[in-house]
Amino acid sequence: METMHEIAREAINQVPPECRVLPEHTEVIARNADALLSLTPEVINGFYETVYGHAPTAAIFHEGERPMREESLTNWWERTVRGPIDENYWAWMSMVGLIHVIRRVTNPMMLSMTDFVAGYVSNNAHRLNLDPDEQRRLVDALRRLAGMTGSVITWGYDHAVSAALFEVAGMPEALLARLRDAEIKTALVDAREEVGNG
Repeated sequence: METMHEIAREAINQVPPECRVLPEHTEVIARNADALLSLTPEVINGFYETVYGHAPTAAIFHEGERPMREESLTNWWERTVRGPIDENYWAWMSMVGLIHVIRRVTNPMMLSMTDFVAGYVSNNAHRLNLDPDEQRRLVDALRRLAGMTGSVITWGYDHAVSAALFEVAGMPEALLARLRDAEIKTALVDAREEVGNG
């Protein structure tokens, strides 16, 4: 398997530049770190109330682990806000994809909760006492961050699953990809019949 840094770079290179987190976005997040950190208890509580309030997401947790998970999310939030959002940060996010495979956190679960964090800040940015332009820049930066975080985590997740199947099957990855594509083409014919769209 490739390194986490390589996986993160692959994911980022697939994201159109207009959607990436750029230095000006990390700067606006860092500039407003104290204001963002003032939302920490609300972000963490809202996040876990949401996932524990939904049976499929609640099912991934073990009895009594919420405090540990809250601490983990708090560490992510503080590192994200304080920075640096650099190659090591994105490599960490690609590793989170592997953790999600083991924990059975699906990509829909993760993507919706990444959006939850960005949405929470967006919905509460008016409380941060920022001028309207800075508020707009901050919301845009966090929206981009959520998108890139989701992209890197899902790429890490998918890459881990693919690499594991390659190792288990013991066949060249290109052959495995061709077999997968042939199966998907068949499934696509059935799917088009089911939904009625070409």
